[in-house]
Amino acid sequence: MRIYTSYFGNLRKLSNAGIVPVSIARWNPRWFEGISYRIAAPLPDMLRDDITREQYISQYNGRVLRNLDPARIVRDLQMLTGDRDCALLCYEKPGDFCHRRLLAEWMLRETGLEIPEFGVVEKPKEPEIIEQTLF
Repeated sequence: MRIYTSYFGNLRKLSNAGIVPVSIARWNPRWFEGISYRIAAPLPDMLRDDITREQYISQYNGRVLRNLDPARIVRDLQMLTGDRDCALLCYEKPGDFCHRRLLAEWMLRETGLEIPEFGVVEKPKEPEIIEQTLF
């Protein structure tokens, strides 16, 4: 099973790729009939307009992620999806700030498991040029 992140606007592409959508949003769009995994969703008071990005990150890390077990998340997703590839969804488009990437970064730190954004190809790093001198 491979785990990705994505957003609700990408459902058709996910479906065409055979990837099971799993919402990690606090509230799903009315039309979404897929799997919800709210254990990884932000808490309702974290979604206020007056909270800064720094406060949100601190609260998501301290109030949500701190209470989760990365191995349990993987086991839960395997069970919920029948061990099929899945994508953890929220509303924001790739590149926008969102909690799905905070979750993915936390999983990488905690387990070494990379969770890429579906359909986004990262640019390869430019090779480092080392200038040598003759003297």
